[in-house]
Amino acid sequence: MKKIALYTLITLFIFSCSNSKDGAQVDVDGDGTANAKKEAHLPEASGEPGEIVIVMNKKKYEGELGEAIKTVFREPVPGLTRTEPMFTIRIIEPFEFNRIFKLARNLVYVVSLEGNSAADKWLQGTFSESSKEMILNDPERYMQTSENQFARGQKVLQLFAKDDKTLINNLLENADAIQNYFNIAEKQRLADDLRMSTASRGIVNRVNDQLGISIKIPASYELAILEDDFMWARYLPSVGPSKNLFVYVKDYKSQEEFEEENIIKLRDEIGQKYIYGDPANPESYMITENKYMQPVFRNINFRDKYTVEMRGAWKTNNFSVGGTFVSYTFVDEQKGKLYYIEGFVIFPNEDHRELIREMESLLTTFRTT
Repeated sequence: MKKIALYTLITLFIFSCSNSKDGAQVDVDGDGTANAKKEAHLPEASGEPGEIVIVMNKKKYEGELGEAIKTVFREPVPGLTRTEPMFTIRIIEPFEFNRIFKLARNLVYVVSLEGNSAADKWLQGTFSESSKEMILNDPERYMQTSENQFARGQKVLQLFAKDDKTLINNLLENADAIQNYFNIAEKQRLADDLRMSTASRGIVNRVNDQLGISIKIPASYELAILEDDFMWARYLPSVGPSKNLFVYVKDYKSQEEFEEENIIKLRDEIGQKYIYGDPANPESYMITENKYMQPVFRNINFRDKYTVEMRGAWKTNNFSVGGTFVSYTFVDEQKGKLYYIEGFVIFPNEDHRELIREMESLLTTFRTT
């Protein structure tokens, strides 16, 4: 056989907000739906991928509330070979909230009704008196979202509670929902920026004809392998990260194929059959790293199908090269086929967080046809 070398439902709690003098809060329609600023002249949101600007009392950030914020937003990304936080956060106080920060792609206000400092008063002033009353009476309400408050493509989140203790508890108990709000936003931005070329559309058509599946392949990717059960497309720049996307399809046999050890076994079989790092050495092939770090698994819903997500590190069996990956394993019951789809990257000694997020964004374009 041919070989070749190498997002949880969010509960939204919406309140009426009063207009502050500098427009820092989110305006709300009378029907209770968060109303994003819609002026056509709004500038584009700016900032690095995965970056979040958090407006709060900095003294509170130095205490228990700050530790909760770090736990939520700086939780290590699972499955990476080096520790990287889920998001890069910048903490500012209201008096620092200038035009540059207002254009942030991801913006968070942390508001507790407890506190009398100038920063606390400013943040509390983003809510009307009736909104404050609702916060005081319902401690389970903790977040509100909106879009395009100061810039197009901006995501805004308000986190609030009657006091710091309640806010801390809500942050820790709902960390997944808060993280997912921005994870989904970042992956959607990547999907929106995805550009295809005539050549990449041609690859998509060939893969569709051969495997009966559709998956977006960006411009500059090349088709490395296309077989009756396998497709591998990759981006190999002269400088920078190598990005790889592959799909493997086989007859579905039993539920046991979803067991963690069997998914690793399947991945290693695919790697040995199709992918190796040294063209001059056919005995060099891709394997899953499970000695020094174990792959991380979780069950997700992907295209309304039960799916096992796996994240981790890979290497060649002769240790010539390695990197990180994310994969989805699921079944199309109508076709009786099991699909293993993966994105993996090569970028030694560099951060992989945004690269893996980009791979996730590509994987979510997968369809059976």
